[in-house]
Amino acid sequence: MTGAVATYPPAYRLRTAACFQRVFRHCDFKVSDRYITVLAKYNTLDHPRLGTVVSIKNAGNAVKRNRIKRLIRESFRFHRSEMGNVDLVVLVRAGISACNNPKIFRALEAHWRKIAAHA
Repeated sequence: MTGAVATYPPAYRLRTAACFQRVFRHCDFKVSDRYITVLAKYNTLDHPRLGTVVSIKNAGNAVKRNRIKRLIRESFRFHRSEMGNVDLVVLVRAGISACNNPKIFRALEAHWRKIAAHA
């Protein structure tokens, strides 16, 4: 993978509360499992954008929350070219901090595949 593809520039992020609310209120489809839910809303851009919701209640302290957010962003960077033009919000559920990195990656890959097939 080239350096340009492995970046996470601002254009690929959901940055405002309005963007998040648009996905929450008008979700076109969602995929979920025991630990992760991904909400998706089609956008008018030519690329996907990602937002994460990782609460202290569900993920634990700052170290655990940051690890989970890094894993989500890294997985998104590797799979974003397959997804099309969707805004994604990843929500995590209680107990995710007990999962190891490979388990979280596998779960996210399964979600990205479903989203790519739907989009």
